[in-house]
Amino acid sequence: MDWIIFGLVVTWLGIVSWFDIRKSEIPHSAWVVIPLIGAGLYRIWQGDWRLVLFVLLVAVVSERERLSQPLHRREISKIILWFPLIFIGLFFAIQLSPIATIAILGFWIAWEFNWWGGADAVSAITLIMIYPNTTYILAFLSVHVITVLVLTLISLLKSKSVKLHQIPGLPLLFLTVLLYQIVQGFPL
Repeated sequence: MDWIIFGLVVTWLGIVSWFDIRKSEIPHSAWVVIPLIGAGLYRIWQGDWRLVLFVLLVAVVSERERLSQPLHRREISKIILWFPLIFIGLFFAIQLSPIATIAILGFWIAWEFNWWGGADAVSAITLIMIYPNTTYILAFLSVHVITVLVLTLISLLKSKSVKLHQIPGLPLLFLTVLLYQIVQGFPL
């Protein structure tokens, strides 16, 4: 079963990474929403419905402005109104999957502050629901730290100063999954 999931994840990330590198966006939100739903169903099948509930709450809060328009309730778009729900979801999910829950919260916050694009955040959340463990988080951090160090070194060599770089996030997630699988041991 693990090799099927790995094959699906690598194929999906390979396609969306190509779009991200080429056009800095994906063609449609379905490219990340459908895998998120699949990861949620997989996580429920694995017995971790609390994590899925937390992701569902985060997704609803992320769409608060769209929800407020048809309901003609401007106050719904204010994030502070949603904090109690987020804290309740956080409370239930953190008991069973503390690392994955904190990671999901961090990915969502990165999107809310516009540090990440929506596809990057949804894809990262999808992946942490598939691989909710410390090894995956360490692979994620390793890929990102190495990327920052390499880009900093390139900046220093080229312009003698450190610059901020905007790089596509989906290829980094692709590399994270590959590194995770290498660390886990490729023979699935």
